[in-house]
Amino acid sequence: MGPHLACLPTGGYELIVNGSSYLCRAGELNNSSFSSPLHMRSVWPELVRQNVNTAFAAIGWEDVEPQEGKFAFESLDQNILQAREHGIKLVLLWFGSHKNGHMNYAPSWVKTNPTRFPRCITHPSPDSPPKVNDYLSVFSSNSIEADASAFRALMAHLHLVDGEAGQETVVMVQVENEAGVLGDTRDRSPSAEAAFKSPVPLSFLDTLEAHQSTLNKHLLSNFPSIPNGLKRGLGWAETFGSGPLTDELFMAYHYALYIDQVASAGKAAYALPMYTNAALRATRHTARDGGTGGGAAPGIYPCGGPVDTVIDVYQLFAPNLDFVSPDIYFADYEVMCQEYTHRSKPLVIPEQRRDEYGALRTWVAMGKYGALATAAFGIDTLPDNEDAFQRHYALLRDITPALLAARRKGSPTTGFFFDAFAPSAEDPGSRQEVTLGEWNLVIERQPVFGHPAPGYGLIILTSASTFLLAGEGYQVTFNSTSPGSTFTGILRLDEKEVIDVRSGTMRSVRRLNGDETHCGKQAVMPSRSPDDGWYPIPINVPSKTRIAECVVYKF
Repeated sequence: MGPHLACLPTGGYELIVNGSSYLCRAGELNNSSFSSPLHMRSVWPELVRQNVNTAFAAIGWEDVEPQEGKFAFESLDQNILQAREHGIKLVLLWFGSHKNGHMNYAPSWVKTNPTRFPRCITHPSPDSPPKVNDYLSVFSSNSIEADASAFRALMAHLHLVDGEAGQETVVMVQVENEAGVLGDTRDRSPSAEAAFKSPVPLSFLDTLEAHQSTLNKHLLSNFPSIPNGLKRGLGWAETFGSGPLTDELFMAYHYALYIDQVASAGKAAYALPMYTNAALRATRHTARDGGTGGGAAPGIYPCGGPVDTVIDVYQLFAPNLDFVSPDIYFADYEVMCQEYTHRSKPLVIPEQRRDEYGALRTWVAMGKYGALATAAFGIDTLPDNEDAFQRHYALLRDITPALLAARRKGSPTTGFFFDAFAPSAEDPGSRQEVTLGEWNLVIERQPVFGHPAPGYGLIILTSASTFLLAGEGYQVTFNSTSPGSTFTGILRLDEKEVIDVRSGTMRSVRRLNGDETHCGKQAVMPSRSPDDGWYPIPINVPSKTRIAECVVYKF
């Protein structure tokens, strides 16, 4: 059957690879790394050292089809073989017509024939002349067909060398990359203008109205007329109003149709899980207008891409995509996890920060939102002093069997983090409360007499009163939610270590009590170097395995 997504009995999804549930501890390679098997020879050992088991890697249209109808897969095949040799799975990123709003990866025979493959035309300002851009118009059937043909050939080749061979090295595929219009809010080429002025397709209006109860808050806020009934037979501006929000809706619909046709062609050859990704719009807290960080307005970030305001359009009109994904650098990480699990879709984060700030947030995605993958971008070019993911992924590797088992059983699970902060600054991390089963948990940063360290973790309720705790730099207070309960205490807290990574089998290392539980008040998961400051008594022991089992009781 090949790698595929499976619905879990209790909700959520799992990625099945080689017949078993698989969790991606991923990193995305820099854009050009995967173009050269020679270059990649030195990259694979570094990925292994970082405890990465999955590489997100770009494959460009220009490399696959340098001449029209003549395909070249030699470099790809060598890279796949090298990945297998190092025990690493792949998520291939199809850089076809659209890469960060541009067409850099289109082959030369596409770039040099603008008559056959027309470009997007924009008006950067009301008074400026039309600008012909370095990206393809999504209103060209020639572009769609050429892109889809190349993608179909790629997927057919993967099916031959990887699927039929039973290897399953490639486990997912991203279709295009951060698509959208830059420098304007919509394409103003003749074909695009004709589509904008033509009556809005009835299928679009009917589908929005049929699904209005599940549309997200952004779309309903931007277009309050949807619940009241939309007029038929009118153009986009007459139906939804004039302005950048309507332009974005229009472009999202046509980008979704374009990408869906490409995905459909690929799935017909080899039905791997497929998605597309979004360059997120900035909020007022994170606005960075311009540059690779995007911006707060459509056209500064790629307009028409699958951002949160139009995620419904992609989910409803690109059915060959299994989900859409956020690239999270500046936006609120947890808010984006919430937005992109809209309609209970799977969560994959193909790009995020590669530093400690990014690594800490992985635990929210994995523990709280059931992520199938998180990928630190530029994992192959880390500075010598930056290896945050190595330590975090080592722990995630050790607890993966327990986490996947919990997801299959529907066991309550949560994830969290506490950021680093300067001694002169206020602690940005607040205590968190969560209910798992019949217990209320108060999760706080580990208190110390000196300066507190960053904290992170994942907690699983494994049985009625037993918890598996992973991570460091935090403590948990348990309280029963039973109405008649007057006391909750810790019956036992055992440090655990994994003795078989494949099965997740653990053994007890030591019983934690006394100072290590604040005299039975909290389960403490200490940081690796607790700062006791002025206090001369070493009551905060350093972390060791970062895994513990806690049994609580009540009366």
